Amino acid sequence: MSQTSGADVCNAGWTRRFTAIGARLQEAVELHRGLGFEVRLEAADTGSEDVVERAGCAQCFVMTLAQTIYTRPSGARTDEIAAER
Repeated sequence: MSQTSGADVCNAGWTRRFTAIGARLQEAVELHRGLGFEVRLEAADTGSEDVVERAGCAQCFVMTLAQTIYTRPSGARTDEIAAER
């Protein structure tokens, strides 16, 4: 299974939010959906700066469970944002 790079996801119109796990991950997904965003989850990139800064975390078992949250406005939300401009 290949992982999509963060740059590819961002180039497709998604905004990287943060990496989370467990209950915080679910809370963030529900919050962003409730605000009208589409949500996409990708496996955490263990080579990203926010992970590398934490000594040894790139090799932690928990990193296999972490996911990075990306969002973009849903179709209705996109129309609403365009109307505001």
